[in-house]
Amino acid sequence: MRLAGCCRFLVVLVVSGLSACQTAFVRYEFPVRSGTPTSARPGTHSAQTGVPIRPWSPRPDFLAAEPDDEPAPGQAAAAWPPPAPFRGFSDARVVGLRFAADTATVALARLRALPQPSPKIQRAEDEGVLPPGVVWIGDRFQMDEVEVPNVEWQTFLHSLDKTKSAAEIKLYLPDSTVQPVRGYFTNPFYRLYPVVGISYEQVLEYCRWRSRTVTRLLNETRGIRSPRDPNYVRVTYRLPTEAEWEFAAHYGTKLPYAYEVSVAEVNVNPKAADYLRHRSGSPNSPAQIRRDIQAFNRQRPEIVMFNCRREAPYFLAASTPSYVYDLPVNGLGLYHMTGNVAELVQEQGVTKGGSYQDRLTECAIRECGSYQGPAAHIGFRAVCDIEFPNQAPLATSRKP
Repeated sequence: MRLAGCCRFLVVLVVSGLSACQTAFVRYEFPVRSGTPTSARPGTHSAQTGVPIRPWSPRPDFLAAEPDDEPAPGQAAAAWPPPAPFRGFSDARVVGLRFAADTATVALARLRALPQPSPKIQRAEDEGVLPPGVVWIGDRFQMDEVEVPNVEWQTFLHSLDKTKSAAEIKLYLPDSTVQPVRGYFTNPFYRLYPVVGISYEQVLEYCRWRSRTVTRLLNETRGIRSPRDPNYVRVTYRLPTEAEWEFAAHYGTKLPYAYEVSVAEVNVNPKAADYLRHRSGSPNSPAQIRRDIQAFNRQRPEIVMFNCRREAPYFLAASTPSYVYDLPVNGLGLYHMTGNVAELVQEQGVTKGGSYQDRLTECAIRECGSYQGPAAHIGFRAVCDIEFPNQAPLATSRKP
C-alpha cells in the first residue's frame, strides 16, 4: 500500500536512529531515501508524472527576451545548446538533524495509530493505480509529497514546446523579474528547488496538463485503451483547498507546526562546503567554509529546523528556497509543509505554510499568507483525485 509503504519508511528511519545512537537522542544523519532525486542525480523520469525528464532551456529566440536567465555566481554562462548535466554535490547530504528521543517516540506512536486503508484506497491499489510522487491523505485524495520543483515545470514547458509557438510558451514561463537569484529557474544547481514566480492561472494549466499526462500513462501501463473500459481510471490534479491543506499538514496532531519541537541539533557536512558557498553566495573559499563548518559542528548547535527566516551561520544562509526533499517530514511523509515556499491553495489570494522569507510564527499551519501575483517566495504542491468513472462509487469518509 502506498500509505503503508510511506509509514514503513518513516518507522524504519526512526527505529534505525534509536538503535544507532545514545538513548537520549535520535540522529537523522543525511537520511537519503533510495531513489530520491537530487540536482546532481535527477533521474531519467519525472518523480511527479512518470514522463522522461526534459530540462528546458530557452530557444535562441527566447534569449534576448530573458536577460535575467543568467547563471548564479561561479557558474559558466548559459549556451545553446543546453549546458552539460550538473555534476555537483548531492542536495540530500548537506545537513543532518538530531532530535530528542521523546520527540521520535511521539512521532512513532502517531505512525502506528494511522487508520487502515479505506475501500477507495484498496481499490486503487488493487487496480495498480499509483500516481507518482503522491501520498494518500485520508481516503479522498492524494497530495504531492514535495513542492513542485523547477525540473517538473521545465518538463511541462518541454511538452508545450512540441506543439506551441515561442509566443505561446512564454505565457507559461516563470516571471524572471521575481526569481530569488538570477538563473534560478534554468540553472541546474536549482533543478530540485521549488518553482516560484508562477501565477495562479499558470498553475491551473500545469494541473490540466499533468492530469491528461498521468491519466494516459496509468491507463496505458495497465493495457487500457478505451475510456469506456470498466477499469479506466481518471486522475485529476488541482490545488488543495485551504481545509485540505491544513488537514494534511496537521495529520495526527494539532500542534502549531505538527512537530513536538521546532528546533533540532544540526550537523553540517564539511564535504558540502563548495555547495554551501554557491547557495549562500559567500565570498569565502571552500577551504575556509569547511573549517568554519567543523568549528560550528563542535559546538553541537541547535537551530530552527524549518526553512524560514531564522538565525543561522553564514554558510547556511540562503536567498532562495531549499531542496524540496529536505527533512523533516510530517507523519504522512510530506516535506516542507512548514516553511520553504508559501503554497497556493484553491482560495485565490491565499497561501499556506509560510516561506524562507517569513518568521517561524508566520509559518504555523493555521496561519495564512497573501498571494497578489507571482513572487520569489510562493510555489505550490498539487493534490489529485482518482476516479473509476465506469465503476460504481465506493463509500468514503467525509471530506476534510
